[in-house]
Amino acid sequence: MEHARPPPELCLEGGPAARAEAWRRWYTQFKVFLKASGVYKEASDVQASLLVNLIGSDGYNVYLTFKFTKDENRDDLQTLVDKFNGHFGTKQNETMARFKFFSRNQESGESIDEYVTALKILAQQCEFKDLEESLMRDRIVCGVASGKVRDRLLRAEELTLEKAVKIAQANEMSHEEKRQIEGSSKDVVASSSSAVDVVYGTSGQFSGGGRGRRPQPQRWRGRGGRVIGEAF
Repeated sequence: MEHARPPPELCLEGGPAARAEAWRRWYTQFKVFLKASGVYKEASDVQASLLVNLIGSDGYNVYLTFKFTKDENRDDLQTLVDKFNGHFGTKQNETMARFKFFSRNQESGESIDEYVTALKILAQQCEFKDLEESLMRDRIVCGVASGKVRDRLLRAEELTLEKAVKIAQANEMSHEEKRQIEGSSKDVVASSSSAVDVVYGTSGQFSGGGRGRRPQPQRWRGRGGRVIGEAF
């Protein structure tokens, strides 16, 4: 597909672990691009050339350090990937991966969907296998920021991962709707207050003609200037 978007250039910053993670993420995006663009159907040497072309200057500098034996084809995609994996040492430390997963709590301002996505990414390196969904559920219960949501999750019967996410999403939506209603109510009050100010002015007196002055009564005077009647 001509509209498939290639991954951004590989950016290698930080220590060995950060660089290895950057390569893993980049290669995952590259594989998605190969499939979306249809290039995965092309010959391996075409795919290998595309990798070298898209990886950027940081990755290309790493590529230049590779040594190939007579039995290794430098134009083969899998050979290149193996070279990059060997360079970055991409074998994940399972214990460290699980430590990151079990210590990941929902951060301030982070939505439940963002939190669940972060947990799923961390779980990919943990080799939980059949236990992944149940451990994801438990991590949400322990790591969710709202104590109110945690209480609801703990009271729920036969709690599954899907059910836990829906409960947390419902609470999040309820809070958002409450903020919108309160915001609308404040706008109405402010609008009403402004209308009162226009009519009565800031002094609280009726503004009449709109200049903030109380209309003066018409007076009738008798002999000697004594007021005998008045009207607005």
